[in-house]
Amino acid sequence: MEDPLTKILDRNEDGKLSAGEIKRAATALLKLDKDDDDALSAEELKPEEPKKSRRQKRKEKEGEGQDNPRPPKPPKSPLMEALDTNEDGELSKEELKNAIESLTKLDKDGDGKLSQEESGLKSKEERQRGGPPGGGPGGQGGPPPGGRPGPPRR
Repeated sequence: MEDPLTKILDRNEDGKLSAGEIKRAATALLKLDKDDDDALSAEELKPEEPKKSRRQKRKEKEGEGQDNPRPPKPPKSPLMEALDTNEDGELSKEELKNAIESLTKLDKDGDGKLSQEESGLKSKEERQRGGPPGGGPGGQGGPPPGGRPGPPRR
């Protein structure tokens, strides 16, 4: 599930917020405001559910998997922590108005933009890859240095 704040603020999906992306934050965030109240409710900030396969839909229709507990709530993104100053899980008119100031507080090196370390974001490629950077054991996920992978195990 992709965080809607990440999707709307990190327009080029590089895992960083440029000075321009920060400057347009308040306007961009209002695109999530479905009920036009100039604030973002918890429902409007909720990540979209992932698309379900035909098999998953069929199982749900047949009643399978109904006893499965709900997955834990994802942790609050660093962006939400910065923007939600009263920590109520929603973004009020005042919090949206102060979005630039709130995001600027994350800019530890004062360069006017937020690096991946400062924003806590991942690039589109990192999100799609899903695991740790580097592809896990063996480096970048490719063949070992100096050759091809060995024969498949049986």
